[in-house]
Amino acid sequence: MTPIIYIHHERALGGAPLSLLFLLRKLDRARYEPHVICLREGPAAELYRKEDFPVAVIEGPDLSHTELVWFRWWQFPRLFVRLLRSIPLFFRLRRALARNPGHPIVHLNSSTLLVAALAAHSLSLPVIWHIREPLARGYIGFRRAWLRLAIRTLATRIIAISHNDATQLGFRMPGEQLKVIHNFVDFTEFNADRPTGDIRRELRIPSDAIVLLFLGGCAQVKGADILLQAMPTILGSLRSAHIILAGETSPDFQLRANAPHLNAFQSRLHLVGPRRDVPALLADATILLFPSTVPHFARPVIEAAAMARPSIASDLDGVRELVVRNETALLIPAGDPVALSRAVMDLSQDSARAYRLGQQGLALAKEKFDAQKNAVATFDVYDEIQNTHATRP
Repeated sequence: MTPIIYIHHERALGGAPLSLLFLLRKLDRARYEPHVICLREGPAAELYRKEDFPVAVIEGPDLSHTELVWFRWWQFPRLFVRLLRSIPLFFRLRRALARNPGHPIVHLNSSTLLVAALAAHSLSLPVIWHIREPLARGYIGFRRAWLRLAIRTLATRIIAISHNDATQLGFRMPGEQLKVIHNFVDFTEFNADRPTGDIRRELRIPSDAIVLLFLGGCAQVKGADILLQAMPTILGSLRSAHIILAGETSPDFQLRANAPHLNAFQSRLHLVGPRRDVPALLADATILLFPSTVPHFARPVIEAAAMARPSIASDLDGVRELVVRNETALLIPAGDPVALSRAVMDLSQDSARAYRLGQQGLALAKEKFDAQKNAVATFDVYDEIQNTHATRP
């Protein structure tokens, strides 16, 4: 049995930890023995513990330089501190990896895990580097070029969750080192035929109300600020509409969501915090909103499609790979609250079109994002590495 050591970087629940959870659930435990190392204690680590996966927490910094999080010039002191803290993290990770018997495969769950890659490489362990975020361009491109080189040098295999992420690494086409394997959904969990009503009853939303769902918390890159700007127009024009915002929210965001000009809509705005019952949220949603401001793979869009719910999302790379424009989702210009409001009002008033988008989205999700297919493609990478090491003299 080959040990697979999964290393995860962030504490909060989100697309990356959930994607890893779905992968772990599909792993053949008769052939592979999973171990999870988290760099932070928190909901993500607890997520894996609750499903009986062995979890170790080795506190330390990741070195993010992605479109979602990167260090601007005024944050360089923080980056310098993180670099200093990375030195002891390297040795702690190296000791943890060296304790595993046999010849484990190290599976990194983010492009931010450079220190973990160095620790594994120093022990000559095979590294699968899962690229879930496009790299930030930065100011002059030095850090991006350096991180590209590190990924290509240290990784035995690279898995990108979209073609957009692959091209950000400098690959024009997938090859032996890199494979594009889209994130996936488990259709036994995301079941379009599941009963509805649980969330509406919990939040006291009428059964005939229009429910707009946002799964990005207060993340600006996922469009939380754009949604706040569009909210007065949407809720002012659609008297039966409710907005559910799920995910972690900061005190500052909550303050802005309770601003005086939004007071009239507070009964129809529901900040529900981090939730694990995403299928139930989607079952009671009319439309998913994902007005992101940077290109990246949008897990909520494929989850909505699996539940036959239409999406309104930003017209950006990454998202474009997940939909067929005007057939499975509506795409709007990024950073445009007026366009978001207009699209919501148009689709909310055309139930036949919304139903058609949802059904066509479901068909596309079954074709491109089925866990049974995409998880197997990932495990094939494990087999390739295992076979390569087995045949070495």
